[in-house]
Parts: sequence; structure tokens; C-alpha cells
Amino acid sequence: MFRFSQAPISAKTTLVGLIGWPVSHSVSPAMHNAAFAALGMDWRYVPLPVNPALPGAVGDAVRGMRAMGMRGINVTVPHKQAVLPFLDRITPAATAMRAVNTIVVEEDGSLTGDNTDAPGFIADLRDHGVEPAGLHALVLGAGGSARAVVYGLAQAGVQRITVANRSVERARQLLADLRPYLGAISCAAVSLPEGLAEVADAPLIVNCTSLGMTPHSDTTPWPRELALRPEQTVYDLVYNPPDTLLLQHARQQGARAIGGLGMLIWQGALAFERWTGRPAPVEVMRAAAEEQMRTRKSQPPPPKATQEVHVRLATPADADAISRLHAMLQSYHAEALPAFFKQPPTDAFSASMVRDLLAEPSNVFFVAVVDEKAVGYLYADASPAQETSMTYRLERLWIHHIGVEPGFRRQGIGTALIDAAKSYARSRKIDTLALSVWAFNEAALHFFQAQGFEVYNYRMWLHLSRLPSERS
Repeated sequence: MFRFSQAPISAKTTLVGLIGWPVSHSVSPAMHNAAFAALGMDWRYVPLPVNPALPGAVGDAVRGMRAMGMRGINVTVPHKQAVLPFLDRITPAATAMRAVNTIVVEEDGSLTGDNTDAPGFIADLRDHGVEPAGLHALVLGAGGSARAVVYGLAQAGVQRITVANRSVERARQLLADLRPYLGAISCAAVSLPEGLAEVADAPLIVNCTSLGMTPHSDTTPWPRELALRPEQTVYDLVYNPPDTLLLQHARQQGARAIGGLGMLIWQGALAFERWTGRPAPVEVMRAAAEEQMRTRKSQPPPPKATQEVHVRLATPADADAISRLHAMLQSYHAEALPAFFKQPPTDAFSASMVRDLLAEPSNVFFVAVVDEKAVGYLYADASPAQETSMTYRLERLWIHHIGVEPGFRRQGIGTALIDAAKSYARSRKIDTLALSVWAFNEAALHFFQAQGFEVYNYRMWLHLSRLPSERS
């Protein structure tokens, strides 16, 4: 790609950036800094990790942005809802999506919250020659990205929208929430994947689930036996990997296949224009994002933790660390269901609550420790219980929480905690482990399935007696 030189950062340099937790994976700094350099602008885009476990951190970050003379910030998970109370106004798009991904510092110092995800998605569709007006669109998933896509499609004038999700109720709720913005558009909700057959002929199919995303690139939301046609367009919001199984399947069937990197580029380009008042150099941003993705792909995967991971029973001295770890988990849940999960996240599972639970004989807490630091925990309850008045009382180990610090994920720590829970259950002669997973948390669902859990109704169960013999 073309490379542009930038002047050294000085007191006159205008700053914008990104807040989230974590932010190290973002390609936005590369995109925006390439754009500023190409236009000869003395601006810089900086990633700013804001820890949700620190009380008041989000509000401090938003207020600090204004105090330091920044022109704006992007907002990513888990802060897209958490920033709302600290803004002076929000745009209709952000109101509809109940989330902000772009904050603009206006000339008078006031803060406007906007959301460029929906127009970014539509801009990329049109950039690929797909005009959604008048089409039937099938949206897979019912999380935050699906909300943006449905809103964007409605604004673009689609004729019909069907939302497919594992929880049909959640799909219906999404459509009900957006009803004021949908006008006369015909809407329906079906189950995923069982209900896809009846709507598989939709001209536009948009995947808003995480199925197919690294590290679960061997998954897809679309059944292989369900045919696609050449006149259909399949858009996958997943951009890592750039060519998902869903896109490969679509291409093999002759359908048009579009990956999600373009939406990321366009939503960034629209944020650029909100801050600067200048047209974004979209192709420069695209080249920078693509180069960033290629660079990452060519790099070896990050090494596993070199320090030994030690899992032990928790003590009252671990209560503060467990509360901190839970706050990260709570922030993710509050991002998906802000009307349900408590904010601030530190109020949801305080250290004093943890100490009280540790004092109850039926409760068990494990902590995973790396280099003397607690980086994960599991909280379970061994008291017998029954699901309903019509079912028998069950001896089971119920897993209430399991959480791993973001920087230590995918290093076997979650598996080590589950293994500790299995060993504990066996020592108590309990054969069954059980838990529940929220429908939006697809990464957790895949993790537990990999551990041997099976889905029953809205629960997941693991019967130790059915597992293959463990190797010595």
C-alpha cells in the first residue's frame, strides 16, 4: 500500500481514539492514522483501554476526552451502553440501536453520541453493488450487530425482514424494540437453524452471529444441506477470518459472498467524517485495514502462558480478585442486555458478597492463578435441587459463573477451571455438572460444548459417567 509520512506529535496534534476493553485487537488505529497521513492532517488516533472493573472508569474516560481537547472517540465493547449517561445528546441512530460507537466533541464542548454501524453496513452493501431497497432480508442472530443491521435495512427501504435466532423470543423482542423504526415493513422471527428452510430463498442473507469467527472458524450458522442460489447475496459480518465457511459455501453455490471487513471500514470512515468534517479517504483506510489483517495472519499465534497455571480453592483473601474478574463478565452481559444486567458491573458481585458465599458449605470457588495473580475463577453450588415441581430432586454441581481475564483467554485456563469442577464433583460423588448460557453468548456456548456439555432445553448438562475414561 502507499505509505505516508506523518509529522511528529506535538501540542498542536488533534487526538481521537478508541475506548473499550480490550482494544489491542482493533484495526481502527491503522485505518484512521493512514487516513490522516494521506490527507496531511496533524491528527492521531490512539487506542485507550478502559477497564470496566475500575469504578467510574467509563465516565472518567468520557469526561477526560473533553477535558484533554480530543475531538472524539470510537466506543467498542463493553462500553457502548455504559457511555450513554455521560453524553449531552444522542442521534436517532444511536437511540434506535441503544448503543453508541462514535462520540463527537462539538464546537461548544458538548458531547454527541452516534452510531455508524448501520449506515456503515448499508454503505458497504451498496459499495458491492447490492441495493437493499425492496428486498427480503434474512438476518441471522439477534444481538447488538443484528439490531444495527435491521435498523440499517429498514432505513434503506427493504420490503421484508426475517430474523432467525436460536431463541425465537429474543428475535421477536428485537423486532418489537425496533418496531417504531420499521414502518410498513413485513417482519417475522424464526428459529435458527430449524426455521431457515422456510425463508432460505431470501435474496439477501446477513450473518450477525459469531459462528465462523476465529477461533471457531470451523463453524457456520447455515446448514450445509440447505441450498443457496446464484441470485442471492450472503453477507457475513465476521471478518476474521476473511473467508468464512459460510462465504465459501455461498460461493460454491454461485451466490455472491461478501465479508464483514468492509462494514468495519465504512463505519470508521463515517466516524472520520463526523470528527473532521472532511470526506474520508475510504480506499486508503481499506488498504490499511487489509494490510493490518494480512500482517496479523502472517504472525505466529500468541504463545500459551509461559507461567504455570495453578487452580486452587478460593479463600476470603481472593474475594476482591473474584469481584474484579466478575465485573469484566458482567460488563459483557450488560453490553448485550443493558435493561437486564446491573451497572456499574462492580455492584453485581461485590467482594463482601463473595466472602458471604464462601462461608456457605454448599458453595465452592476455584481461582486460576498465573504468576501469583488470579486470572480466572469458577463459582459453583453443590446443593441438590429440582428444576420444577414436576421433576425429581437432582444431585448436581451447578456452575453459576466462570470468568477469565481477557488477556489470558484461549490459554486453557477455562478448561483448567472446568477440570477442577469435575474433580470436585467426583470427590462428592456427584455425576452431573449443569449451567445455563445466555443466547447472545455464542462463544461461551461453543466453549462448553467443547468441554462435553450438552444442551437440554435452556440448560447445559455434563454427565461425568458418560465421558470417555481420562488418560493417566
